[in-house]
Amino acid sequence: RRVRIVPSGVPASKIAVIDSDTPAMDVTSVSWKPRWWLSKPAASWSLTFRNKATGKTVRTLTGGEARGLVAPSWDGRNAAGAYVPNGTYTWTLAAKPADGVQADLSLSGTLPVTRGAAVWRDMAGADGFGDLLVTDAAGAVSLYKGTGSGKLSSRVAGSGNKFTAGTVLVPFGDVDGDRCVDVLARVGDQLRAYRPGCGKVVTASSPYTAISSGWARYDKLTSPGDLNGDGFPDLITRQASTGDLYFHAGTADHRLKSRVRIQTNWKLYKQVVGAGDLNGDGRGDVLGVDSAGVLWEYFGTSTGGLTKRVRVGGGLKGYSALVGTGDLTGDGRSDLLARDTAGKLWRYASTGAGKYGGRVQIGTGWNGFKGLF
Repeated sequence: RRVRIVPSGVPASKIAVIDSDTPAMDVTSVSWKPRWWLSKPAASWSLTFRNKATGKTVRTLTGGEARGLVAPSWDGRNAAGAYVPNGTYTWTLAAKPADGVQADLSLSGTLPVTRGAAVWRDMAGADGFGDLLVTDAAGAVSLYKGTGSGKLSSRVAGSGNKFTAGTVLVPFGDVDGDRCVDVLARVGDQLRAYRPGCGKVVTASSPYTAISSGWARYDKLTSPGDLNGDGFPDLITRQASTGDLYFHAGTADHRLKSRVRIQTNWKLYKQVVGAGDLNGDGRGDVLGVDSAGVLWEYFGTSTGGLTKRVRVGGGLKGYSALVGTGDLTGDGRSDLLARDTAGKLWRYASTGAGKYGGRVQIGTGWNGFKGLF
């Protein structure tokens, strides 16, 4: 009646996933609760999330013994407790076999995160790609969504009242904590913070908060994103009479701090563009195009100032509009759109080192729009 155990001569199998369930994720409604069924028990496991575009790790979950099922739950927050930005993330599941035989398990996949933290210029509020606002001669606003492949979607028309002539729109960032991109608008002499809501096109009918008056004195208004690196989007303006450039620090409640003059004699630039983070230091940057069509770059500093200018390139004299759009190509870098006088739309992809690649045409017939923002 004795039980005898003898070697079978058959090697133990590797630990593997025999079935899985990895659903989509919307962090406003439910945490991500994947399930992986294992072929044999694991002594421990870990699940690591990385931003697909940048490769940076945002969160790692760990667990102990799993007899047959690994069932973690991720709330869409990073290690510091803040929501991760919208976009695509990669996950990597690692597990050590409990019997210590054969190699560890390593399995990877991708996960689109929606309704996380708002991404600068992602007005669709879902994919982390930059978008473009346009206005026609009548003041009607439309949205073109970035596709992540360097192109724009078909036109999405706004449904609401039109803006008055001369209105300047500035896609800004989330300033009221609803994790949707808000839009500043100079309407007449007043600056307003419009809250269209995630995925909605801003119109004059969208809810807004009046910030202050006295903004007609500025002939350029643009947002570089978070220029000083404090976590809030900022505003750059140029005073028409003097050409002085001012920094308006953003806050968490639709307000702006008192202006600070950071540059003088910016009348030499035909265009002033908030470009996003071009060199990967976590701060927004600013571009200027002079009368000769030369593009100059200024990097943001932690004090809200700008570094000395750096020549990026020439040949931009024939452009009637230039817009820093955020990430259009899906690599996590801030790109640039330009419209020439013939109505062609060109994309310049950022290299991530303060430079741009060669231009690529992505559209025609864009002269029908009065403003590109």
